[in-house]
Amino acid sequence: VGQPLDNSSVFDTLITQKEFKPLIGMYTSVDMILSALGLITNAVNIRTFLAMGAKDGVTVSFLFLSASELLCSLAGLGQRLSMAFWLTEMATGYQTCFHINPYVFNVYLGNIRSGLFQIPVVITTYLAVVKCMCVVYPLGFKKTFSVAKTVKIMVWICLVSFVTFIPILATMGVVEVFDQQVNVTRPILWFPPYRDIVRNIVWNCRDSVSAITSEIIIVVCLVVMTRSLSKAVSVRESLTSGGGAGLVGKPQGRSGSHWKTSTGMLKGKELQVIRQVAYISLVYIVGNTPKIIVYLAIALVPGLTQGGLYQNLYDVIIKAKESCELVISCVNIVIYYKYNTKFRACCPF
Repeated sequence: VGQPLDNSSVFDTLITQKEFKPLIGMYTSVDMILSALGLITNAVNIRTFLAMGAKDGVTVSFLFLSASELLCSLAGLGQRLSMAFWLTEMATGYQTCFHINPYVFNVYLGNIRSGLFQIPVVITTYLAVVKCMCVVYPLGFKKTFSVAKTVKIMVWICLVSFVTFIPILATMGVVEVFDQQVNVTRPILWFPPYRDIVRNIVWNCRDSVSAITSEIIIVVCLVVMTRSLSKAVSVRESLTSGGGAGLVGKPQGRSGSHWKTSTGMLKGKELQVIRQVAYISLVYIVGNTPKIIVYLAIALVPGLTQGGLYQNLYDVIIKAKESCELVISCVNIVIYYKYNTKFRACCPF
């Protein structure tokens, strides 16, 4: 026997229904703007990268990253629209009601968006590792990932991210029951009794581990790239001042756009790509840290779950986490535009 679920009769000892409504209303308003902005910016990114041509693995990776973030924004916008309908019911004292409980769409689209967000997480980690290795071993590594190989890796990332999230969607359902709040029989959300077990397994083995692991990997890669680039800059300044002729790091060519390091040659274009990846990774770290905190709280606090004692608090902190993820999905265009000359030339704006 499963458990029908909506949020209309929740008793939360920490956040009351009166406090809950304005909080969710605030998140709904802000996130609808962020979702719409994510749709527009990532559509521009996709159009621009296609105009640039998929001539290297990094551009292909950026294209897949933008496509996955566009899908996340689309699911996020649908989820926020369903939240607006859900809030309309609560704000009118359920005098206004819809044929299907809007909370159903809120949870379904929220889970779909959460599943999709795993794709940009892995792609960002992949880019950080690849560009870090290009800094450490520029001659031996930068040509390792061709366009064809990158496409295969991106497709595998998408497939694995989707398949590993199927158990979450498979342990959800919709049933028709009499809803006392609106005095009608209508479809509402239903969870089987083993839902929490499946969710905890998937979140612990997939989302929580990947969120923590990816952040550690990206931080390490950022430290390595920052130190390498800082060393190149200090050597360049030393050479410019005339105090280090012949040292490793001497600029090659008239413009100084080629940098010889102790492990090989880095071109100015490659340095720009590294900066793009570094800033994208930094944005991811800022937006991903709240997600780690939320998962730790859910794991440590009994009742902090859908249908649990603290469901209102659960909904609020999940929406806060999702807001951070939506921010990640809409700011990368600024980085591309600033650090990619070809992107600026092909961008429609």
